[in-house]
Amino acid sequence: MHQIIYMSHAVAPLTSTQLYQLLALARQRNTKSAITGILLYGNERFVQVLEGEKEAVQDLYERIKHDARHQHVTAYADKAISKRMFTEWAMAFQFSGPKQAAASTGYLGAAETAAEVLGIQSIDASLLAVLRDFTLP
Repeated sequence: MHQIIYMSHAVAPLTSTQLYQLLALARQRNTKSAITGILLYGNERFVQVLEGEKEAVQDLYERIKHDARHQHVTAYADKAISKRMFTEWAMAFQFSGPKQAAASTGYLGAAETAAEVLGIQSIDASLLAVLRDFTLP
């Protein structure tokens, strides 16, 4: 298994409709490629965790880097992992607002992303805490 975590800046703010369209396409493609993860969007920034077979994850990341909807794509992790953190989601998603997020299919709240629940290493727990704080008030 392999994992890439990156952040990027949206070229322009995305509407809820655009985000749902992006999410629907990502879930469809990720299911075919056996990629799981989470997508966070807030303050015109994206943070995403991608996990799956190394070649599939790296191919997807290359496509993402060239997507015209965002810029300044920066990887914060690109590594082998022993197991997936997001086993149930072709792409979990979180809005920037907690009320909107709670109503979203695939929403992951703070309690569900706690390091002890996911069983991840301490360095990854610190990074995951940053990801959680990215969109939560």
